[in-house]
Amino acid sequence: MELLLLRFFLLKRSLSVCENDYAKALSNEQRFERLIGNLLKYGILIAYSTVLIGGILYLVCYGTEPANYQFFQGQPSVLDAPSLVIRGILSGSHNSIIIFGLLQLIAIPVIRVAVSVFTFVRHRDLTYTVMTLLALSGLIYSFVAAY
Repeated sequence: MELLLLRFFLLKRSLSVCENDYAKALSNEQRFERLIGNLLKYGILIAYSTVLIGGILYLVCYGTEPANYQFFQGQPSVLDAPSLVIRGILSGSHNSIIIFGLLQLIAIPVIRVAVSVFTFVRHRDLTYTVMTLLALSGLIYSFVAAY
């Protein structure tokens, strides 16, 4: 009888330990999903606001001018040097502010993948770490290979 009670106690204790591990893993996954969700939500909101501010500044400066589509006048690409974008923002250039907002929109998914790598490393999940590192290296290569 005592042996049966001891087995029941050990089984009950091992089940509660498994339940605690499951609850802890679930809370880690929920925190990760909340982190990624907030990153995407607030990142998009900030980028949208940046583009909106640049667009409003553009319309304030050039909104009343008629459009002339007869001749195309190219403008220097500020994407060739990030320092030009920063310098343009500091000088109040509406084009640079719009481009900065678009660069933020491009950077948000890359940051999401980078945060995922660190989270999977912290959880010691080798399979997802390797897969996410491959995705991140593909993203970085696509940016570097463009130049």
